[in-house]
Amino acid sequence: MKKFFGLLVVASAIAVPAFAADMPVPAPAYKAPPPPPSPVFSWTGWYIGGNAGYGWGSSTNPNIMTDPFDSLGFAGVVTPAGGNVFPSLMPKGFIGGGQIGYDRQVNPNFVMGIVSDFQGANIQASGTNNFSGITESLSERLDFLGTVRGRAGLALNNWLFYGSGGLAYGDVRSAINYNDPVITGAIVSGSQSETRVGWAAGGGVNYAVTRNWIVGVDYLHYDLGHTNVTGFTVPPGIIIPSASLTASQNVAGDIVRGVINYKF
Repeated sequence: MKKFFGLLVVASAIAVPAFAADMPVPAPAYKAPPPPPSPVFSWTGWYIGGNAGYGWGSSTNPNIMTDPFDSLGFAGVVTPAGGNVFPSLMPKGFIGGGQIGYDRQVNPNFVMGIVSDFQGANIQASGTNNFSGITESLSERLDFLGTVRGRAGLALNNWLFYGSGGLAYGDVRSAINYNDPVITGAIVSGSQSETRVGWAAGGGVNYAVTRNWIVGVDYLHYDLGHTNVTGFTVPPGIIIPSASLTASQNVAGDIVRGVINYKF
C-alpha cells in the first residue's frame, strides 16, 4: 500500500506541471496610449477681416461762434436771453468696413499688436428749433471713420481679451439753416464737409474658432473734436447786409460691432 501511495504522489508531481504547461497563457491586458495634448493656439501672425455694427454719437452741443446780427442792432435774435436755440443732436446709425493687423504673443498669456481699420458710416442726425417765428436748424453726419491703434491683451488659449487705443480720423458733413421772416428778414444757409483727426480707444474679445478663423465683438469710443459750419445770407441784401453765421459742433461717439478675421 505504501508503494502505491508513493507512486501516486510521484505521478501527480509529474502530471500537474505538464497539465499547467498545456494551459493557454492569458494575453496581457491592452492599455490605450494617452491622447496627445490639445494644441495651444498661437495669436502671433497677420490677419485681415471685416466688421459691421452700430454707432451712436455724443451730444453735438452746438456753439454759435459768430453772431453778426448783434453788431447790426438785432441783439438776442440768434442767441436769446435763454441761450442758444440751435438744436443739440445725437447722431446714430450703421457702420461697417474692414481691418488688417498683426499680433505677437510675447508669452503664453500676453499679446501685443497693431490694427488699422476703415469703415463707411451713416451716423447722422438733424433737428430744428422754433421760437418767435424763427427756425434754426443743424445737421451732422459721419461718412467714414478710420483708426490706427495699438492693442494689448490677455490670451487664454483660444480666447483673447484686449484693450486698444490710438489715432482716429473721419469725414464729417454738417449743415446750418436760419430763417427769420419776422425780425431781420434773413435767411442763412450753408454746409461743410471736413476730415477731422482725433483719437479712439476701446476693447473687445476674440475667439479662435479654428487655426485661421477668428470671430469677436469690439467696442470703440471715438472723439474727432469740433467741426465748424458757416451759413451765409441767401439772397444777400434782404433788410440786412450780407452776413455769415458759424456754429461749432462736437464730433464724438461710441461703436459696437461684430468682427471676423482670417489669420495667416
